[in-house]
Amino acid sequence: MDQDLQLSLANNAKEWLALSLSISSAEKQAFGKVHDGFFTTYGANFMAHVYRLTIERALQSMPETERDKLMITFRETMDQAIDEHYSTSPS
Repeated sequence: MDQDLQLSLANNAKEWLALSLSISSAEKQAFGKVHDGFFTTYGANFMAHVYRLTIERALQSMPETERDKLMITFRETMDQAIDEHYSTSPS
């Protein structure tokens, strides 16, 4: 991972942390209940679809360079997860 991407991810993490800290515990609890309710009612495939749409919408509002960085990181993470999945699965 190059220096610019690391810095960008660190800055994004700080912004998400600030947002997270600004949300009250009651709001977090309410969101958790809604999220868990949808997950229980509709299942993992439904939630994967929701997460995908969320990421797609976020990508649409990002500058091109940030989108490119995110997509590269996503691909690298996906490749790593696939490798780990198959290295721990019984043959």
